[in-house]
Amino acid sequence: MYENMRLCYFTSDESFPFYINYGEHTEDLKMHGHEDFYELVVVLEGKAMHCTGNDRYPISKGDVFVIGKDICHGYEDPDGLKICNIMFRPDTFIFADHDIKQLPGFHALFLLEPHFSQENGLGSRMKLPPDAFAEISAIIAEAVKEYNGKTPGSKTMITACFLRIAVLLSRLYGNENKRREIEGISLAAAYMESHSSEEIPMEQLAELSHYSQRHFIRLFSEIYGVAPHRYLTDIRIRRAASLLRDTRLDITEVSSRCGFSDPNYFSRIFRKYYGTSPLKFRKNEFTNENVR
Repeated sequence: MYENMRLCYFTSDESFPFYINYGEHTEDLKMHGHEDFYELVVVLEGKAMHCTGNDRYPISKGDVFVIGKDICHGYEDPDGLKICNIMFRPDTFIFADHDIKQLPGFHALFLLEPHFSQENGLGSRMKLPPDAFAEISAIIAEAVKEYNGKTPGSKTMITACFLRIAVLLSRLYGNENKRREIEGISLAAAYMESHSSEEIPMEQLAELSHYSQRHFIRLFSEIYGVAPHRYLTDIRIRRAASLLRDTRLDITEVSSRCGFSDPNYFSRIFRKYYGTSPLKFRKNEFTNENVR
C-alpha cells in the first residue's frame, strides 16, 4: 500500500496551485502517488534507481521526466541524488492558449508521457545536453528564490520561469526511441494547434499519427478526453474569443481567421461554449475592461 499525496500537503495557497523545491535524497524514498497534481522532475546531481510499480530503471544528472496523477513511484539506492521537484495542477498550468502547444514536444512530454506512464510504467525520460542543463538549472534557481522569497510579483515571476522551462524542454524533446503512440499523437495534436484556421481532414491527422483513422480517433479521445474534431473546435473557439477581446475585427473576419467558413455556424457554436453571441461577448468584454 502506498500513500497518495495531494498538492495541499506542500502548499496551502489554493489561488496558486504550484510548488517548487530542491530535494536531496540520501535514503530510499518510499513509493507514493499523486492524487491531484503533476510533477516535473529534473535530476541535478547524482544518481538513483527510479521505481514505478514493478519497473525499475536508473536516473542520473540531466534526466527530466513528468509524473502524472495516480502514478506510483519512488527512489532506491540514491547516490548523491539531488533533484528539483516542480509540482503543479495540470488544469491551471497546461497553458490553455499558449503557442507552446504548437510544439510536438509539449504534447509528448507534458501530456502523452504521463498518460502512457499511468498505463505502462515510466520507462522513458529525456536527457538534457550540457548547455541546456546549465540554462534550465539557472532558471530553476531563479524560480526557487522567487518562491521562497514571496515578494510582490513573485507568482508572476515563478510562472514566467516555469513557462521558460516548459518551452525549452518542449523544443528539446525528441521522439527518437519513444513509443509510437507518443510520436504520432504529438505530431497530430501540434498540427491542429498550428493549423487550426485551415480545413484539416481527419484522414490527414490519422496519416500524421501513423494509425488508421478509427484507431487514431480512439487513441486521441482516450488521451485528451475529447475526440479530435472537438479538440480542433475548442482551439478555434478559444482563439475566436481572444480575437473578440483583443481586436476590433468584425464577426465575419473573426470566424474566417479561426477556421469557420460560415459566420452563422460560428455564432451558433460560439453560443454553445460561452452562452452568448460573439457580439454580446465582445460588448461585455469591452464593458468589463472599461470598468477595470
